[in-house]
Amino acid sequence: IEKIIGIGKSLELYNGLIGGHDTVENHDVRRSMIGFIECNPETEWIYKRISEYAKIANEAMWNFDIWGYQDLLQYTKYYGNGGHYDWHADLGPGISNRKLSCVLQLSTPEEYEGGELQMNPGGDIMSVPKGLGTICFFPSFLLHRVTPLTSGTRKSLVTWLCGANLR
Repeated sequence: IEKIIGIGKSLELYNGLIGGHDTVENHDVRRSMIGFIECNPETEWIYKRISEYAKIANEAMWNFDIWGYQDLLQYTKYYGNGGHYDWHADLGPGISNRKLSCVLQLSTPEEYEGGELQMNPGGDIMSVPKGLGTICFFPSFLLHRVTPLTSGTRKSLVTWLCGANLR
């Protein structure tokens, strides 16, 4: 976790955008800072570790046809100025090959208030535990959000494992 945070600190972060190929900045929907971690000899261990956990979760829960990554790992920071990401799914027009989404918690629960990662699997909203190092996998079509932060900073690593387009 410390190594991932160190890599994240070295990134140039910019405002998170919404949308597929026609991305736009909309702070009503998303207020976060993001940067992407390239896969190289220094970082490939992160990609491998997440894919190992993804394989275990996928085999136990969904058995999706997954071939690997298409996107880079996304280092994300939400700040106590109302940082959030409203309800959304991780696929849509132009990005229909995402099968499994992953969020790795890089902050302790004491580092921020608010900022709950929540899922809506059919009307019953559930919050994901905030523990440092908690890794959560879920189908990319599942509605989820990060509620507004009221203080502190929430850091996470986000990625998606892909396969043939959903159709």
